[in-house]
Amino acid sequence: MASWTLTVIFLLSIFMARSQTKDFKERTFIPGSNVTLQCGNVTDIKWNELIYIVWNISLQGRKCWLGLARELDDTCKDGKRLLNTSDGVYLVIPRISSEDEGFYSCDLSYKAGTYAVNVSVSVAQLSTQLDSDINQRTAVCRANYTQKTAPTLHWEPALNFSSNVSSVEKHGRFFTVESRVYLLDNVTISELSCVATYSSESGSVQHKSTLHLNQNLSNRTQENDFSPLIIIAISVGSLCFILVSLAMVYILSRKLSDLSALKKLCCKSKISTAAEDKPPQPADVEEVEPYASYIQRVNSIYNSSAELFNA
Repeated sequence: MASWTLTVIFLLSIFMARSQTKDFKERTFIPGSNVTLQCGNVTDIKWNELIYIVWNISLQGRKCWLGLARELDDTCKDGKRLLNTSDGVYLVIPRISSEDEGFYSCDLSYKAGTYAVNVSVSVAQLSTQLDSDINQRTAVCRANYTQKTAPTLHWEPALNFSSNVSSVEKHGRFFTVESRVYLLDNVTISELSCVATYSSESGSVQHKSTLHLNQNLSNRTQENDFSPLIIIAISVGSLCFILVSLAMVYILSRKLSDLSALKKLCCKSKISTAAEDKPPQPADVEEVEPYASYIQRVNSIYNSSAELFNA
């Protein structure tokens, strides 16, 4: 029993004697670049005494891991791999993009101790555009970031801009810093670049996006040259539309008047035809008393008068 207790105490003492190191880093990378992440300090770790190394990766919407140990398979399946060299073991991310943003946690164990590092990986997202209207041109630069410190934006070449406006907005887990400069009409440079500087503990990273002003200026000039022609074309088209509409109204009114006249003529012809087809009605003739009845009535009057005189 005593020997077992001594063994346990000895093992615990060895475990406690092993150095344990934890570290946290923030890294920003340029999109499209090949990235290598290192777990541990090259000078502190004896790589020939390595027991295992595991990278646990939490990306947007999914998790995966890969490492150097038994029964540890690559579950990422997106091109990430471990590079084992004499200077150490590196995690390689080929052609990094915004889909590779996330948290990378490394656990390393060797005979003399353990090492753990958490790396917050973000990809610089920078965009530029030129907003143009009739009276003003505005160069716009936007940079997205997820770290605590916002990147600084500046323009190259450094011109005497009429106004430079900067603002910061939050979109979900991202922050967006924006810079706007109003370009004067006498600006004759062909290119204007926006440079974003991302600062971190491991150093600063710069990302550049370029605007081609001559192309936008030529497009704007062409638009201004074509604007009188467009106005003339619109005016001529409107006038033609009005004339065609008036002509159609006149033609329709003439057709309607012809139809009404034809309708009247048709009705009159129907009335006259009906009058001609109707048979003539006999005129009312006063009834003539028959001659025999008249003679008889007169004779009766004469007979009455004669009898009156004879009496």
